[in-house]
Formats: sequence, structure tokens, C-alpha cells
Amino acid sequence: MIANRFYPSSQRCAACGNVKKDDEKITLSGNKKHGTKHNEYVCYNKKCPNYNKVVDRDMNAMMNLTFLIDHPRYNKAL
Repeated sequence: MIANRFYPSSQRCAACGNVKKDDEKITLSGNKKHGTKHNEYVCYNKKCPNYNKVVDRDMNAMMNLTFLIDHPRYNKAL
């Protein structure tokens, strides 16, 4: 299976599914609003078990892409 090129694997929290949008998004420069680096994923959903924890962005994306194997219906752009 190939993931949709616009599937937000690096912008979606692998723990809760929250997707970063607008000024929350992580760019190649990181995130200015929160002062995070480009390789850091931090979920700001207070209900998430990873709330406010720094997670490796590539690891988070890999978990999201692995999730698609069992749940292909989520393989779309948001």
C-alpha cells in the first residue's frame, strides 16, 4: 500500500489522532509559535496521553503510516 501524498503523517499525533493545522503545523524550521524544532512532535491536545511531551517527529510519522496498514480508510488528505 502507498500512502496518499497529502496524508498528514508528520502532522498527526499517533497517540490521539489530533492533526496540527495553521500556526500549529511543524515546518522544516520547526514551529515558531511553540519554539519546537523540525524533528520534534508535541501534541497540545490536553486529553492525549502524550500531551506536551516531545516525541521524535519521524517516529510519530512512522507510527501513523503503520496505522494505515490496518486502517486504509484513513489514507486521505485532510
